[in-house]
Amino acid sequence: MNPTHPSRRAFSLIETLVVIGVMGILIGLLMNAVQAARGAAVRAACLNNLKQVALAAQHHHADRGAFPASYDSLYGRPGSSAWPITNWPIRLLPYLDQQPLWQQTEAAYRVTSNTNTVPPHVGLATVVKVYTCPADGRLSTPLTDARGYTAAYGSYQGVGGGVLRTGQGYDGAMRALVGVRLAEVSDGASQTLLFGERPPWGQLLGGTWYISMIDPPDLTEDPNWAGGPIDSMHVYQDLGFRNCRGPFKYGPGRLNNRCDTQHFWSLHTGGANFAFCDGSVRFLPYSAEPMMVALATRAGGEVIPD
Repeated sequence: MNPTHPSRRAFSLIETLVVIGVMGILIGLLMNAVQAARGAAVRAACLNNLKQVALAAQHHHADRGAFPASYDSLYGRPGSSAWPITNWPIRLLPYLDQQPLWQQTEAAYRVTSNTNTVPPHVGLATVVKVYTCPADGRLSTPLTDARGYTAAYGSYQGVGGGVLRTGQGYDGAMRALVGVRLAEVSDGASQTLLFGERPPWGQLLGGTWYISMIDPPDLTEDPNWAGGPIDSMHVYQDLGFRNCRGPFKYGPGRLNNRCDTQHFWSLHTGGANFAFCDGSVRFLPYSAEPMMVALATRAGGEVIPD
């Protein structure tokens, strides 16, 4: 051996493969941790938006003596076909630092009740960030569907009650036409749902925040309207709704499945965010489905399981 050229031991092929394998495992674990952290951050941001909406509802109650009705008439006799029907997101605009948009909306309705007329109904295609969950990247801009409808959509829906069928009233905190007072929530404000997550359909104006209902044949029944099935916690559509047959219960959904507009769900893993009548917000896992009907009623007297 030449002492001026000492031998050098190189990595063998097996050792190199082991190192590469270990590095791959570590990178995989790191990516999972990064994705989990990112998912938690998005869920927290979504929860924060819903918290602002819940607090706006509290301010509305303090100011007007009741939560906003799930839908009502902006002017004139509630429910009259001669007057425009508006839903709760419009009513909460002044309590969400959206006073200019509220004033524009009032002025637009004085010109025409046809909400597809833009202008003056600029709100139809105006994204209100607080009404969107950051997990749904579609909602950062207005969407235009195959029919040419351009609108801004929202992630949160009012909870009208437990189980709603034709001819029955709203037994939850988001009643139609007349807002619910806290005194009517005998089940307890901290035990009664007010709003929940449900990604919008994004087609045919289904799930827009601005309007309450649209005329057929574009959409037979808009799930964003309080009379639609989304506002109940468990929905039974015995005759089928756009070829969707129930019952529809709280559980996972898919954006490309039209029938999943019939129940509450989210793009988060394992559950969705909900706001309660006391202004609190919580992430409820899908495993909580058995108690959701009890949480959805305001005066049902149900025993909520532990």
